[in-house]
Amino acid sequence: MNFGKKENSEFHIRFCGTGGMGVILASIILGTAAILENKNAIQTQSYGAEQRGTRVKSDVIISNMDKINYPVINEVDFLIAFSEDAFNYFYSSTTRESKILINSNLIHFSENKGNIYKIPANDLASELKFMKGINFIMLGGLIKISNLVSNEFIYQAIKQNIPVKFWELNFKAYQKGYDYL
Repeated sequence: MNFGKKENSEFHIRFCGTGGMGVILASIILGTAAILENKNAIQTQSYGAEQRGTRVKSDVIISNMDKINYPVINEVDFLIAFSEDAFNYFYSSTTRESKILINSNLIHFSENKGNIYKIPANDLASELKFMKGINFIMLGGLIKISNLVSNEFIYQAIKQNIPVKFWELNFKAYQKGYDYL
C-alpha cells in the first residue's frame, strides 16, 4: 500500500491492546512520521478510566488529500492488535480487504487468510531484553506490510517523541518487527 499513483488516498489504521502496552505511543509515532513525510494525518485515542489493564484503541488516518474530514473510523484498512481481548472487540471493524497484524504470543486466531499477519512480538521483545518494545515491534511489522511511511520518517518520529536514552532500544525493536515479516 503505497501512496504512489493513487490520486486520493486515505488509509484508516487502528491500533488496539491493553493499557500499558504502548498502543497510543505507536499510533503517535505513525502519525508523526506521516506528517514528517508531508502527508496529512490525524490520531485519536480511547481508553478506560483506569488506563493500565483496560482495553485501548488508537486510530490514525493518513491521507494525501488536503483535508481529513471525519476523524472517526468505522472500517479499518489495517488493524494492529496487541492483545486478545482488544482483538476480539475490534475485529468487527475489519473488512475482507483489511490487513490484520496480530501479536501471536497473546492472540490465538485460527483463521489463516492472506490478510492476517502473525508476529510473536513478546518473543521478539524478550530476545531484545526489552519487553516495553512490543509496540515498536508491531509498528515495524505494520510498516513492512503497508509502506504507509518510510523508515526514515519513523526514525525521525521516534527521535521527536522518545527520550534520547531510549532511542537505540526502540530503533532495535522497530527493526526487529520490520525484519520479521
